[in-house]
Order: sequence, then structure tokens, then C-alpha cells
Amino acid sequence: MQRYEELDSLRGLAALAVMIGHFLLVFAPIAQNTSDLSFFDYPLNLFKYTPLHAIWGGHEAVIMFFLLSGFVLSLPFFSNRQQSYSKYVIKRICRIYIPFLVALLIAILMREIVYVSKLTNLTSYYNNLWVIPPNVTSIIHHLLFVGNYNTTRYDPILWTLVHEMRISLLFPFIMFIIVKSSWKVGLPLALVLSIGAEIMLENFETKYMTNFVISLHYASFFIIGALLAKYQKELKSAFSRLHGWRVMLMLIIGLCFYSFKWIGYGEDFHDMLMPHSGDWMTAIGASIFIITALSSVRLSRQLQRKPLLFLGKISYSLYLYHMIILLSLIHLLNGELETTFIVILAFVASFGAGALSYYFIELPSIRLGKWLTGWGKKPSTAAVSGSDGVSTGA
Repeated sequence: MQRYEELDSLRGLAALAVMIGHFLLVFAPIAQNTSDLSFFDYPLNLFKYTPLHAIWGGHEAVIMFFLLSGFVLSLPFFSNRQQSYSKYVIKRICRIYIPFLVALLIAILMREIVYVSKLTNLTSYYNNLWVIPPNVTSIIHHLLFVGNYNTTRYDPILWTLVHEMRISLLFPFIMFIIVKSSWKVGLPLALVLSIGAEIMLENFETKYMTNFVISLHYASFFIIGALLAKYQKELKSAFSRLHGWRVMLMLIIGLCFYSFKWIGYGEDFHDMLMPHSGDWMTAIGASIFIITALSSVRLSRQLQRKPLLFLGKISYSLYLYHMIILLSLIHLLNGELETTFIVILAFVASFGAGALSYYFIELPSIRLGKWLTGWGKKPSTAAVSGSDGVSTGA
């Protein structure tokens, strides 16, 4: 089956944006709402409330991840190479759950080693992390993984993985509909799931970010990703008619959609155009990026550069460990070093942790999944050299 290395790089860039966003939120000028100040009075707003926000847009990256997962996971169904449901589930558990479990245990261990007292000199978000000690009930909730629970206690970014796993378990059943029908069924199905989730969220109390209703909403973007995969030839054909400045214009349009939430942040027109906080606007922009990456020879060549491909490989581990690294160093070095230096140190160390996790945890987990589903057959090197459609999030 064809491997789309460009999409690996897109996933890597999105994971990098998540990390940059989390690290910048350490600083009050970034975390505070300053949208009422003009660009002239507060130049930092050019970075916060324009399309440049895409550089550190964590939630936007989440939508990109779900689209990419839907795209990649759907490919075997379109080529009649899908495995049995049991083998599919085993691979997803090995791919997502085992690295998650190791990261969870390391997060709990590091919290117990370095935590002394609640932080008071950072933003409210970071001051309130790791303040509650581990307990058996919370750990059991994390180990069960797909329930509705507080995922911010140990590694605050785990909530998207809960949705990823839930949707992955249902995805083969969704694909039965997508394969048998056209976009005229798939797109309305995605909209119904999203709108239905929004209506239910308005009428039911949802305590945590892992509530089951919002999984329906995020499942809609898996469907959009699958539709992009199904109609990629037609979409590439349409894109091929664009040349020169038109390609750049398309990317600019995509960027504006992708970061639309932040353009004119807080203005009334957002209420009309952005249900679910603008996720569908972001999905349009992300879809444009995906199709452009697959269709533009020039952009494809740039995305296949080795540093970006490596970033794509370690993207899941980078996502899992960057907050653990940052929180550990903040608690360990707070008062000893300037916050800026701690953040820089954590930024560099996160890449090292991501690479170590990729080679010593992710790849063995992938091999284990292939061994368990192949009755002991040794997988080829090529078969384990990728992200296999796993999502990362903010």
C-alpha cells in the first residue's frame, strides 16, 4: 500500500505546533486575552490574532490529526486490504495504548519525584497542573483509557488519545458506509454527527474533555479524512489546474480557514460562522493543506526532506512527552533558572525524549502488534517504519 510521506511531515509539523503552543502558554502575555488591543498598541497580537496563530495553534492541530487518521486508516478499506476486526483492534491497541501507558507511568513517577508545592509564578494553567497527587481511582480510569475522566492530572494532553481510541474502535463500521456510498452520504453523515453532538452538548452536562458526546463530533473529521482519501484522484485532478500564484493563493486561503477562529477573535460574526469553536473552518483549511501536500510537486518535495520526515516519525512520542518534560523541569528548576531558559531546555529535551520513545517504545509496540496479528511472522522493516495513522493532539 502506498505510503504518503508528505502526510507524515504534516503530522510532524502539527505536533510541533502543539508543543510550541503549550510552551508559549507558560508566559502570561501569550496566555492572556489581549484581543481588545490594537496591533499598534500591542504588536504581539500579530502573532496571536492573525493566521500566524497557526504556528502554535494546538486545537487546530488536533483537527488536522483527526483528518490524517481518517485518511490513513481508510486506505486499506478502499484497496480491499482491510484485516479482520480483531486484528485491527489488536494493532490499534499496540500502536496507541502501549506508548500511552509507558508515558502515563513516567508522568506519575516524575510528578512524585519533582513535585514540592503548587507553582504561583506562572500562568493559571500551569500553576494548577500536578497539584493533585495520584490516587488509585484516577490511575484505574487512566488504565481503562476510553472512559470519561479527568485526563489533565498527569499528562494534560491525553484527552485527544481517548477520542482517537474510541473512534478507531468504531471506524471499521463507519467505513462500511463510506465504502458503499458516495460523498453525498458521507459528508451529510459527518455533519449530522457534529451537529447532533452540538445539540446534545447544549442539553447535557459534560464534566470532562473526554465526554462521549464530543467523540461523535470528532468522528466527523475522521469521516472527512476518509472522504479525502476516497476522492483524492478527483481532488488532485482539480488541483492540477492551478499553477503558479494560484497555488500560493490556495495555501493562503487554507491558512485563513485553518486559523479563522483567531482572525477577529471575540467578534460577533464568529458566533454565526463557527459552531464547535470553528472546528469545521479549521477542517476546511486542514483539508486544503492535505490535498495541496499530495498534489503540489514543489510542496511535496519540501515535505519529504529528512528533518521533516524524522519529525513526523517521532510526532506521537513528541506529543506524549513534551508536557511531562516541561512540567518536570519547571518544578525541578523553578527559582534556579529563568523561566525562559527552562522552556528552551525543555524544548530541546523533548526532541530527545521523543526520539528515544519512538525507537525503544513505539517501534517495538508496532512490531508486537504485527507479530500478534501475523501468528509469529517477523514483520519486514518497511512494515514498521511509520506512524500508522496514529493521532496526536493538544
